Amino acid sequence: MMKKIAIIGGGISGVFASIRIKELHPNYQVSIFEHNEKLLKKIYATGNGKCNFANTGNLEDKYNDSFAVSIIKDFNSTQIIDYFASIGVVSKQIDNNLVYPYSESAETVANKLLKRVQDLNINVYLETEVIDYDKSQIITSKGNFAYDKLIISVGGKSSNLGSDGSLWNTIKRHNYLLKEPSPSLCPIKTKENTKKIEGLRSKVLVSLYQKDLLIHKESGELLFKKDGLSGMVIFNTTHYINRLKDKNNITLHIDFAPNQNEEIDSLVHPKLANYLLDNHCDIHNTIFAFKGFYDYQFSQVTSGGLLVSELDNNLQSKKENNVFFIGEVVNIDAICGGYNMMWAFASAEKVAKNI
Repeated sequence: MMKKIAIIGGGISGVFASIRIKELHPNYQVSIFEHNEKLLKKIYATGNGKCNFANTGNLEDKYNDSFAVSIIKDFNSTQIIDYFASIGVVSKQIDNNLVYPYSESAETVANKLLKRVQDLNINVYLETEVIDYDKSQIITSKGNFAYDKLIISVGGKSSNLGSDGSLWNTIKRHNYLLKEPSPSLCPIKTKENTKKIEGLRSKVLVSLYQKDLLIHKESGELLFKKDGLSGMVIFNTTHYINRLKDKNNITLHIDFAPNQNEEIDSLVHPKLANYLLDNHCDIHNTIFAFKGFYDYQFSQVTSGGLLVSELDNNLQSKKENNVFFIGEVVNIDAICGGYNMMWAFASAEKVAKNI
């Protein structure tokens, strides 16, 4: 029986869902509606353009909600790697668990996915704004389109990467509960002035505290901004800050020379040494007070979205029959390292197999 499947959002999860649905159900008519001028806009920026699309490591404590882990266990990193190999994406592991295309180019992954979209005759409507939907059709800037099943994969609000959250208000009008969005995996602003050391990088140990409670600890490279901190270790810290109910009394304690007892000027860049000395900082415990996140345009993902309590175990809405939600529009986000892409793929696969 031919069914019409409408997918709102042509990002990673939406495109992957369209491909897997068509592969599993060749007689279905599958259509993607995307407000941008091309599909997969976000994928080109993932992994600094190298596309870290999976992670073979432990999933524990990588996501804000264990619901994600239950979905990913049904389509795990091995299955993701095998699928991409089947469509011509040879992969390799870097830094133990991080999985990249062998070319280390996101364009390789995008091209293979776009070829599958073309080969499977999936309908693609670009530069098409979705205004609303009802039980049987979606209302767009280019007319109304009937559907039997609707998949909403509109992403978050990280606008520089394709999604802008424009459909979130529509979702709210359908009486869904959403956690308010916040930028994540982004630089942070600090109350301390860091302009004098802007651009400096340092290998550090970062400990995140709220009052006297240790929230998270991680080693990595820190990059100083003119008004705060950046680098992957800081990006990951924002994920844990977003888990907190309030953002008060948050501090980052930086150890610039773990397990070292030499003089400051022999351990760090001279400019950083002068900054630490001028500000009477302890090289092993320099404290920066969290002031806020950089805006969405500097974020890799959006924290927040549709509460998982609004969905069943197959990601179908509990409020509306035949409506599914996948990817970043759901209140699921993770640290850096391929975990967010794994959620995109696994949530798409879950719906494809159960639609």
